[in-house]
Amino acid sequence: MSPAAATEPAADPRCFLALLPDVASLQNLRRCRDALERAIAGTTRGVRWVEPAALHLTLRFLGESRSAQIEYLKHMLPTLATSLPAVSTRRFGVWPNRARPRLLVLELEPDMALSDLAHACEAHARKAGFMPETRGFRAHITLARLRPGCAFGILPHPPPSIAFEAVALMQSTLMRPGGMYTELARVAT
Repeated sequence: MSPAAATEPAADPRCFLALLPDVASLQNLRRCRDALERAIAGTTRGVRWVEPAALHLTLRFLGESRSAQIEYLKHMLPTLATSLPAVSTRRFGVWPNRARPRLLVLELEPDMALSDLAHACEAHARKAGFMPETRGFRAHITLARLRPGCAFGILPHPPPSIAFEAVALMQSTLMRPGGMYTELARVAT
């Protein structure tokens, strides 16, 4: 390590607030992944699957987070740990579209309790000093990142619902071939 690199301040960690699926939902998602792999046979080189332990629903992406912001959100996390019923799934989707595939996601049906939780996360993010989120909340779980040229047949039916066991403050570290997620704090829902 060069002397200059040793004196450079470390970048603030990239963080987000997320819901973590329960064990049964993770098992269902693993079975769905097997079916999805069969639906995209022959194009697996263009697919980077999210590891089952890293599957989550992002409630609010925060981006670079200062230590004071992280501590505030850790302190406020219990206020976000409301009991949620299982959320109905809608379909597997290719985002932004099949002509330009970037993500394979499990879309969830609109759910008032989930939307309320996302709004509460937004309010806490603003109180912590983050800029307002400009995009609307779209409840989904990213299953895979896709490279151009991925082709899909008919996608299987998703599990009927997903249940969540915890709300968490997560850190995202960018690396190849995919990101690494670290729990900074977790509270059971």
